Amino acid sequence: MLHDRMTADGSPDGSRRFEDTGFCAQIGPVACRLLAETAHVEIVPPDRVLWHDDAPAALVGIVLSGCLRLQRHSRDGRRQILNLAVPGDLFGQEGEGRAGYTLESATEATLCRFDRRAFDRLVAEDGTLRRALYCHNSSKLERLRWLTWTIGALRPEERIAAFLLSARAYLPYRALPDGTGLISLVIARRDMADLLATSVETICRVFKALERDGIIRLLDPAHILFLDIDRLAERAALPGSGSEGMDLIMPGQPGAMTVINAGRED
Repeated sequence: MLHDRMTADGSPDGSRRFEDTGFCAQIGPVACRLLAETAHVEIVPPDRVLWHDDAPAALVGIVLSGCLRLQRHSRDGRRQILNLAVPGDLFGQEGEGRAGYTLESATEATLCRFDRRAFDRLVAEDGTLRRALYCHNSSKLERLRWLTWTIGALRPEERIAAFLLSARAYLPYRALPDGTGLISLVIARRDMADLLATSVETICRVFKALERDGIIRLLDPAHILFLDIDRLAERAALPGSGSEGMDLIMPGQPGAMTVINAGRED
């Protein structure tokens, strides 16, 4: 585990500034600098429990890299992932601290953690920070609405295709000059299954069917080449092209990975 003190400009020593992406882009340099005074960067391994379901959230921070999963277990042990926290997302705010939910790292993740008392004090004193927190929570609510819609309205094959399209906004993705695109599925198949209320076997079967039909190419378990995004949108039962479908399945403002991916294309 690595801890670094944040520098005054809102970036960990030796790394890029984070105030231009995600939640920090909305609060401005002044609030970002005040948060940085109590912040530490921490690298956590996959499957690290950040808080248990029988305790309130004890930390608050921003995901700089990797993914976290907010989840809940039924009495018989079945798990449902309710949401993913991706680069640029704030985690640990009041709404997520209810008993019954667990927050874990889905991948190795780099977290910028704040002193909770300092964060709560800044929220109470800074109107810009309160507005940013409201906008951020609204965006996360839109993700939950999308997930509820996909689980309730789409067949497993359709929701898996919709997930692949939506993942371009928050997982590492690179559009290629020939119109194809390469995505890195950094989260495990089991996490995908528990997020989409399906099974690992169904995901593998759908991936193979999409490859057989010339829509994707499975390069390895973690990398998929999108050969025909419009046909993938058709499999997701979305109107319009793949780019138009993104407005339906991932509403709201683009996250940090959108900014990062755009920089890779330049």
